[in-house]
Amino acid sequence: MTDFVICVLTNLFRVYLISRFIRVFLRDEQSINDTGNGSDNRRLLHGCMYACFFLVNTAAYLVFHMAVVNFLCNLIGIWWIVLTYTRSVKMNLFVTGSVYLINMGCDTIATFLFVNYRDGESFNQIYEVITVFLILICELVTEKIVNNRRHQEGIRNVSLSLVPLCSIGIFCATVYTDSVTEKGIIIISTGLILINFFTYYLYNMLSSMMTVEFENRLLRQRVQDYAEQMNVMLQSEEKVKALRHDMKHHLCEIKILASQNESSAIEEYIKDMEGFIENPDVIISSGNAEIDSVMNYMLRRARKELHTVNINVQLPNDVGHAFDLNVILGNLLENAIDAAAQTEEKFLDFSVEMKQGFLRLQIVNSYGGKIEQGNGKLLTTKTDKSLHGIGLENVRKIVEKYDGKMEVYPEENRFCVMLILYITE
Repeated sequence: MTDFVICVLTNLFRVYLISRFIRVFLRDEQSINDTGNGSDNRRLLHGCMYACFFLVNTAAYLVFHMAVVNFLCNLIGIWWIVLTYTRSVKMNLFVTGSVYLINMGCDTIATFLFVNYRDGESFNQIYEVITVFLILICELVTEKIVNNRRHQEGIRNVSLSLVPLCSIGIFCATVYTDSVTEKGIIIISTGLILINFFTYYLYNMLSSMMTVEFENRLLRQRVQDYAEQMNVMLQSEEKVKALRHDMKHHLCEIKILASQNESSAIEEYIKDMEGFIENPDVIISSGNAEIDSVMNYMLRRARKELHTVNINVQLPNDVGHAFDLNVILGNLLENAIDAAAQTEEKFLDFSVEMKQGFLRLQIVNSYGGKIEQGNGKLLTTKTDKSLHGIGLENVRKIVEKYDGKMEVYPEENRFCVMLILYITE
C-alpha cells in the first residue's frame, strides 16, 4: 500500500513537472496559440492529454515493472503531448528528447544510488520522491538558462532549488531513521511533495502578479500621457480657431502698418500673434503623437520640479517602434527626474536624435551620490520596492532587442545614461 500511494503521488508530481518543462521550451508557441479563439479548447485538450499520460504511465509501471515499457510509455506520451503544442518535427524531437533525457537521468541517479534494481521486479517507491525533487531542480535550472538566452529575466531564481534540495535531505534523514513507520514515511513524503508544489506554484503566481502590476502601471501612465497630450492639442486648436476668427482684423492692422512703413511695428505685431497661438505645454513636437505625449508629459513635470532643464530633440515624423521608445523614454526620464528632484541643484539635460537609422539618447541629471547595486546591476532607490528595478530591466531588454548599447555611469554629482539603438525598419 505504501508503494502504491507514493507511486501515484510522485508520478502525479512528475507529470506536472513535465508540463512545466514543455512550457519552458515552447513558451512562444503557447503564447501564440493562447491568443486565438480556441485557447480554452487547447487548454482542455492539454489537460486531457496530461491526465491520460498520468493514468497510462502509472498503470504501466504498476503492472509490468519493466524498463522498456516505461521507456515507451514516457517517450510516446511526451511526444504526443508536445505534438499538441507545435507541428514542427525538429522542435518536437528536441523537446521530447530533452525532457525525457532529464527525467531518465534523474531516475537513474536516484535508483542506482539507493536501490539494487533488477528489470521486471518492483522496488521501494520511497526513492521516487528523491527522483521528482531532482527533476524539480533540473526544471528550475533549465528555465533560468532558457530565459537568459531569450534576454529575459528568469521568473524563478536558481536559489529556489534549495527547497527540493532541503526536501531531499529531510527525506533521506527520515528514511534512515528506524523509529519512522511506513505510515510516517507516506505522510512525510506527501507533505514534502505538497510543500514543493505549493512553494513552486505560489512563487510563480506572485511573479505573474508583479508582472501584471507593472504592466497595469505602465498602461495607466500611457493613458494619462495621452489624456495630457489630448488636452494640449485641444488648447492649441482652440487658440488657432480664435486666431482664424479674428484673422481679417489682424490682416487689416498689418496692412495699415505696412502702408505706414512701420516694419518694426509689423514684426512686433506678428510676434504677438505667435505668442497668442503658442502653447507653453507643447515642449516637444516631433510629429509622432505617441512619442510626443510621453516626452511632453515627463518634460512638463521636469520643468515644474527642477530648476534647470535642457532639451534637445531631433526625431523624424516617421520614426517607428513607438511603444519600445516610449518604454525607454518614460522609464529613463522618470528615474532621472526623481533623482534630480532630490538634489539642491535640480538639473536635467535630455538629448535624443536619430540619424541614418541610429538613435542616440543621453540623459544627464544631478543626483545625491547614492547608488544601490545588486548582481552587477543598478537597483532602484525608490521607496516602492514592489516593482524593484523592473523599469530599468525592461529598458535593458529593449536595448538588447535592437542590438544596441547602453552605458550608465556616475560622474561626481552627475549621473549619465547614454544608449544607441539601430532601429531602421
